[in-house]
Amino acid sequence: MARILIKSVRISFSRFIIPGILLIVFICTISFFSGSGILRTTTHTAETIVLVDAGHGGYDPGVKAGKVLEKDLTLTVAKKLKTALEQRGMQCALTRDTDTDFAEKGQQGKIAKRGDLNKRIEIATQTRAQIFVSIHVNNSTLATRGGAEVFYNQVDGAQQLGEAIQDSLHRIPGMSKRSAKPETYYLLRNLNMPAVIVEIGYLNIAVERQKLTNPEYQEQLAQAIASGIEEFVKGK
Repeated sequence: MARILIKSVRISFSRFIIPGILLIVFICTISFFSGSGILRTTTHTAETIVLVDAGHGGYDPGVKAGKVLEKDLTLTVAKKLKTALEQRGMQCALTRDTDTDFAEKGQQGKIAKRGDLNKRIEIATQTRAQIFVSIHVNNSTLATRGGAEVFYNQVDGAQQLGEAIQDSLHRIPGMSKRSAKPETYYLLRNLNMPAVIVEIGYLNIAVERQKLTNPEYQEQLAQAIASGIEEFVKGK
């Protein structure tokens, strides 16, 4: 009788207690890795290299309104975007981090511009970028409303990237609801990874110009673009 009882206890211990202990160990392990961020580093975000391009620079100011220059705004937002992406665990590089251009010495006009763009394309290849984001500022006397607008290339995944960024930008309070669109600009059509041009607003519209020069709004733009990229990466 005692032997039967002992055997029964052993069976109960093996059947219920051991699996219970293993379950607790498993839960604790998951909690530890999740809390420490180790699990997060194994997601797509940690493996993603994003190249952020601050449009224009150096000899090329881009569009301007008085002393407000596109090349300065794009560089400021690009730097903020780099920080926002790195905070999300992504690898990020900038095509430029100072007021410079990539035209060959002595080049002028369209030749200089083409040389500048070719260098940015070359940097994308050298850095093995998987996503390319070029920051620009719009200007149009025909525009009746402001708002950020995203253009994407014809590479697989680019539409999803563009729409994710556009949707994220829509969440900024007061942002005009524009749609992401495909485009064939020289820069976009010569990149072989998902690439977008983000026009962050219209410099010729006074109300928007005030926003674009506001550091808090610049941060909102950077965070929104970064969130869109993160949503795209995690959804791949």
